[in-house]
Amino acid sequence: MSKSEIEAKIEFQETIGEANPGGFQPVRFTRVKYKASPTAHIDIRRFQRGYDDEGEEQFFPTKVGFRFPESQFRRVVENYALMPESYVHPTIIKKCFALLGNREYESAVLQAFKAIEVSVREKIGAPADCFGERLLKKAFNPDDGALTNHELPKAERFAFLNYITGAFSFYRNASSHRDVDLDFISAFKKIVVASDLLTALEDAEINA
Repeated sequence: MSKSEIEAKIEFQETIGEANPGGFQPVRFTRVKYKASPTAHIDIRRFQRGYDDEGEEQFFPTKVGFRFPESQFRRVVENYALMPESYVHPTIIKKCFALLGNREYESAVLQAFKAIEVSVREKIGAPADCFGERLLKKAFNPDDGALTNHELPKAERFAFLNYITGAFSFYRNASSHRDVDLDFISAFKKIVVASDLLTALEDAEINA
């Protein structure tokens, strides 16, 4: 379907927020109303910076994104204070957005927390047979963890270890071992936690 054909189906659309503005791949939150639909939708999508035929800078929508009814978005905002400007880690966008769009909520949560495990293993060079809580404790043990921030008080080091292992075990393991009934909101809530942890991992420095 051509761009003009798509635009002909749209009654109105407006950008309501943007994450990573000015970057090569910003994430835009757009309110869209299609002529054939009685309700508006919120489209959360990654854009790619490029140039038009005249050489002017332009941002093009990619296939990485998803759309859902505005009423569900409002529930997210009201219940979890998630505003359009919220930062979503690029790995979460890559691994989870398509799954959320396909309503594969359990898979989206599993991929989000698997990304944490993969990131930790790669960063500290741990072997493949080191995984789960054992891997996380190797990285963030309050006394000698490879990624532990020793500038923090010991109580805070313990707190972060409990945060990352608790979230991993509670959210990831539950979906691994049994069927969990998730909707968009409950899945997104868990994925936001994974996004926060991935950002913390990026900021962590390897101890000599």
